[in-house]
Amino acid sequence: MPSAAMMPHISHLQPALDHWPAHMHCRASAVLMLFIPDPEPHAPARIVFTRRSTLVRTHKGQIGFPGGRREEADASPIVTALRETHEEIGLPPEAVEVLGMLPTLPSLDRRSVVPIVGYSHVDLGTLASNADEVAELFALPWPSLSPEVMQNLRFNVFGRWRETPYFPASGYHVWGLTAWMLMTAALRL
Repeated sequence: MPSAAMMPHISHLQPALDHWPAHMHCRASAVLMLFIPDPEPHAPARIVFTRRSTLVRTHKGQIGFPGGRREEADASPIVTALRETHEEIGLPPEAVEVLGMLPTLPSLDRRSVVPIVGYSHVDLGTLASNADEVAELFALPWPSLSPEVMQNLRFNVFGRWRETPYFPASGYHVWGLTAWMLMTAALRL
């Protein structure tokens, strides 16, 4: 675990579920909000993101956390998030220390998405992304994703106006469900 100076306080963090609740749809998903150390000593931890490839079925080109749909054999949201992270960016599940989870949020299609929060001592440059799913793998310092820098964004999807938190971080545009998760986490010192 990193020093407290490198990691933020994470609001609404709770123990991670060790099983999928019976009420959650079999097509629920889990993602991994993964903190890694910055290469510079004493710099704030960074959060890992992917920009989805244009080859995937949904959310083409969007920025988010690694993760995806549960499979029948997945015993828990932790298993799903770690399996999907391994498939997408090559990070072995045993390299992640699970810190907990954030409250479940609904996707646009109303399916449950469970945000698992973890930490790894991995160097981002040692990971190998699956090009079929991930167009870009990057990490941003957590202060660039704190409530102080959050903005609101209005957008129209399927003929309906919606509003979402939005983080303009180092030239990346983090919005939608990923931004809602970051807003819930309310990262701070």
